[in-house]
Amino acid sequence: MPLQSLRELSEPTGVTSAPRIQSWTLKQGSRVLFVENHSVPMVDLKISFAAGSYYDGKTPGLAAMAQALFSVDSALKQADEIAREFDRYGVKITHGLNAEQSYFNLRSLSEPAVFNPVMALFTETLTRPKFSQANLSRIKRALQTDLELEQIIPQMRALAHIRAHLYPGQPSSHSIYGTSDSLERIEAKQLRDFNQRAYTAGNLKMVIVGDLTPEQARSLSQTFADALPQGPALPAPQMMVGAVNAGQALHLEDPSSQTLLMLAQNALPDQHPDAIAIRIANVIFNHVLNGQLREKHSVTYGVKSDIEPAQGTATWVIQLNTPPQYSQEAMRHAQALFADFLKSGPSEEQLNTLKKYLRHALPQLLATNKNLLDELEVINRFDQTLNFSHKTDEIQKMTTAQIKAAMNRHLAHSQWTTLTLGPSVAQLPLPDINSGEDSSQPLCNSTNWTNTGPHSLLGQRAVLWQLKHFLTPVTD
Repeated sequence: MPLQSLRELSEPTGVTSAPRIQSWTLKQGSRVLFVENHSVPMVDLKISFAAGSYYDGKTPGLAAMAQALFSVDSALKQADEIAREFDRYGVKITHGLNAEQSYFNLRSLSEPAVFNPVMALFTETLTRPKFSQANLSRIKRALQTDLELEQIIPQMRALAHIRAHLYPGQPSSHSIYGTSDSLERIEAKQLRDFNQRAYTAGNLKMVIVGDLTPEQARSLSQTFADALPQGPALPAPQMMVGAVNAGQALHLEDPSSQTLLMLAQNALPDQHPDAIAIRIANVIFNHVLNGQLREKHSVTYGVKSDIEPAQGTATWVIQLNTPPQYSQEAMRHAQALFADFLKSGPSEEQLNTLKKYLRHALPQLLATNKNLLDELEVINRFDQTLNFSHKTDEIQKMTTAQIKAAMNRHLAHSQWTTLTLGPSVAQLPLPDINSGEDSSQPLCNSTNWTNTGPHSLLGQRAVLWQLKHFLTPVTD
């Protein structure tokens, strides 16, 4: 029997000690956000530029090659010498690229004898790239390997195919790594021009968390910006309100033991007034899909649903693996569930469970420098309110009617572009393992705040806060 005292415990009403976000504007016009935290002698820094594959123009892969210059020789030092220096100081550096931005993360001890030379080397490496033929050849080989992996890894292959179909002729239609033919044609002059245009002080965004005073943080941010090429910010990616080719069914034949199912629909960029409502719908509908396809019918280890943070093209992608004989019925059932979800909207119980979870999760979000840095980067990128609890507070005000209305304004069950990747086999009806859904299954039993992508020469994919729901596989 549960202790009565546990029954009487009330949940926390909120976070009373959320760190204060400090903000200033550099003389070049870029905004810097800073959270002072002296609890550990560490500094976490994230620098980003509007320099993702959206800005490739007519040269796919240009942004990827420019970003990867950080991994090779600089104008002053060899790559192995740079790596040894960073290793000597115990520094952790990650970097990567997505459709809209490139980014560079640095974690270092705050002790001046360590941090000052580390910051100098980091600045030198990023601001003094070397456009040698040896560097270009190395980067091209690495990116060609990444392109080959996209055709081998089922999820990457399916997503690339579905994006090319949804957004023909748009920057989102091609891989962030470019194309094989385009990479081979890129020359040093094109990279120099892109670097001078995209890696400028005006195109910079910076967030800092850690054991620095505000004066130290201001000084390092301005010193870094002064070392960059001087130029304006590039235009933000254009917001897309609809995909060109929606509502079609695609299939890629593959002799695998599982069939990958993917559904994609154009969603809303983060700055849209209805974006939070759509992202709440994503989390709740993911729970619905897992309850039906994983728990009731047991045809998948889990459904993953995600809307990538974006200023421009934002795609809602749902994916799962099933035995091939259930693939068509599982896809049909998922689409039927979404049609019902649009008609009824989320239930009060579903929304209240999510709200409660977020109230409890907020302290976890604020518990480490890394979490603070990731959330701070999103706040800076999308020009959001300078308050860590703002999104959680806004969600607490949401009603089921608001979420249902937002879904029906922007989404339609007929707009899902679907893709199956697997063998063509005779189909069977879905097995009914349970007589009904387990209503006690918690809505957010394994929600994760971050999304860590694959590693390559470009580094990790962006780690960006949003409502996400990753269900752990069922085990025997």
